[in-house]
Amino acid sequence: MAVVQEKITSRTINEITPFGVKLELNTEGVVTGELYTAQHMETVNLFQKTDGTFESEARAIETTKEGDVLVISYKGTGRQTGLTTLWGESEGIIMTQSKKLAQLNNARLRAEVNADWATGAVQVKYYEP
Repeated sequence: MAVVQEKITSRTINEITPFGVKLELNTEGVVTGELYTAQHMETVNLFQKTDGTFESEARAIETTKEGDVLVISYKGTGRQTGLTTLWGESEGIIMTQSKKLAQLNNARLRAEVNADWATGAVQVKYYEP
C-alpha cells in the first residue's frame, strides 16, 4: 500500500518504572504509495519493557502537495531485534476528508515498523489488513 521513510526528530523520556520506560518519539519524513505521496509527521508513545518488548500508540498526519490531508491512528507491539534496532507491528485506521482519496476514509491498515535508535532512521510499511 505505502512506505514511510522517516527520521526521529525528538525523544522524550516520560516515565521510568520497574517494568520499563515510557518514551515519546516525534518523527518526520515522506510517505510514498500507490495512491499518494505526502509529507509525514508522527508522534509515538512507546512503553519499552525490561524484557525487550514494547507497546506503542501512534498518531500521524500526512499532507500531499495538492493539500489532501490524512490522519492515522494506530496501536501495536514489538520487540528489540539488536542492540539499537527494533521491529513492530500495528493496526490502525486512516481518516480523510479528501474527495480524491475518499476510498481511504475509515480504512483499516496494518503497519510494520523497522527502526534504528542509533541512526534515528525509521521505515514503516502500510498494508491492507
